Amino acid sequence: MKKFLPFLLLCLGLLASCAEDPKSPEEQALEKLSGDQGTTYSLGTTGYVKRSQVDETRFYPGFTFRIDGANKTYTTSGASDLFEASGNWEFVGTNFDKIRLTGSKPASQVDISFTKTGQDLVLVFSVPTPPGGRVAALTGSYEIKLTGN
Repeated sequence: MKKFLPFLLLCLGLLASCAEDPKSPEEQALEKLSGDQGTTYSLGTTGYVKRSQVDETRFYPGFTFRIDGANKTYTTSGASDLFEASGNWEFVGTNFDKIRLTGSKPASQVDISFTKTGQDLVLVFSVPTPPGGRVAALTGSYEIKLTGN
């Protein structure tokens, strides 16, 4: 029995070392934001688009935002004045609570904070005044609430 106990402990130690490696903070954030297969978010019935705290949802009927974590791509529809139709994205910083989209539209190349609660995704970002102050119609702080499906 005395010889069996060390053998048993060795076996348990080997089994414990075979357990799945814990996910990195980035992997956890990817899973939360986009799931395994990517997630499509839409305004649905409870979503909204606010600019400088003014509800502008009516200007974005049918707005959808699809994000894929596997290849870090995104697609959008219904908000062509703010977002590119498609592009790549990346995390900003080490907290993995902000993303940055590629492109040249106002929501591109700015830090976008996100909060995910259940199926709801809230994006918060600011569109700065363009150089020279031209076409400032979209300038402001945005809060967009979408629901995933």
